[in-house]
Amino acid sequence: MTTQKCAACHRTTMSGSRYCLHHGKALESLTNHYKEWVDAYGGISWQDFLDRLSRMQETGSWVKEVIAVELKK
Repeated sequence: MTTQKCAACHRTTMSGSRYCLHHGKALESLTNHYKEWVDAYGGISWQDFLDRLSRMQETGSWVKEVIAVELKK
């Protein structure tokens, strides 16, 4: 079994994920909050959501690292 490196850092990925535990939790948080933003804004694209969060000072570093990877897709 080969170990995979996280798409956002040097850590080993979780099983079935492209992210390590920390970045995996950050992605899960992003996904959960996206649903709230869609409801609040009456619809917002995933791309626009990530772009807005990446520019917010309050956004944490784990989340910003996941956003950088997701925006490259």
